[in-house]
Amino acid sequence: MKTQKDLSTHDAKSASPHNTNWIREHYDDDVHPPKKEWPAAQAANVSSNNPLGFDLFWSMRSPYCYLVLDRILWLHSNFNVKINFRPILPIAVRTPEFFDRDKLPWYRWEYDMVDQHRIAKFHGIPFRRPNPEPVEQDTYPPATASLAIAKDQPLMWHLTRLAAASQEQKVGAEFLNQVSHLMWDGSTNNWPKHLVECMDRAGMGGAATDADVKANPAKYDAIIDANQSAHHATGHGGVPNMAFRGEPFFGQDRFDLFFYRLVENGLTQRSERFPPLVPRPRNLPRFAP
Repeated sequence: MKTQKDLSTHDAKSASPHNTNWIREHYDDDVHPPKKEWPAAQAANVSSNNPLGFDLFWSMRSPYCYLVLDRILWLHSNFNVKINFRPILPIAVRTPEFFDRDKLPWYRWEYDMVDQHRIAKFHGIPFRRPNPEPVEQDTYPPATASLAIAKDQPLMWHLTRLAAASQEQKVGAEFLNQVSHLMWDGSTNNWPKHLVECMDRAGMGGAATDADVKANPAKYDAIIDANQSAHHATGHGGVPNMAFRGEPFFGQDRFDLFFYRLVENGLTQRSERFPPLVPRPRNLPRFAP
């Protein structure tokens, strides 16, 4: 198993991981010309047999990932898109020094804890932070919390490996629908206890998958590592990150812009809704049918 030191070293080296990434290639400050022109919309005959594919970089610990989940699932159910689910470790595990009180803006943690709740209310999403928290971290009381990250994070590692297993089995949307809602919608006080049954409902064979992840962690770490390298190559290190044709759209508040880019590239509706099904979310893009 990788150690925290291994991860910190990896992420420090990869904070600017490539001399070339999508953002650097298209960087445009209106003085220096970009290395590459912004990609023109593609003339594609988008259909169920020829969907628009995108990478979905995701942390199971991120509230902002959960807050965009129903919009992503709605998109997947109603439009001809193909999600390439690519789970990564949260920044608290990848780069724990991010939460150093001497470096993090004094308002950042407290602001985010308030912000996520009002976003949930705005979108009508049942929301409560997971119990237990998947990352062991000193966060309360806010005025004196160190925000220090525990050295070992077995629960977060196991959860991310299970997510990688769903990627391998090509049921990422089903996994997210079951597990993310379980963790964040306030319906349980002990979400880890229910992971196997959630994976059963996602079509993963929960007990067998759980056993394989525990017996072969390196297999799933390799998937996570590949995802993190691909994530870096977009030019943005945050989640949720919807990357279409390499272009990153970071944050739940960029869903409308991401949807616009898909429309621009010929997005079409499915003839029949595709599971997993979710109710139509509030506040969809104004140009969404």
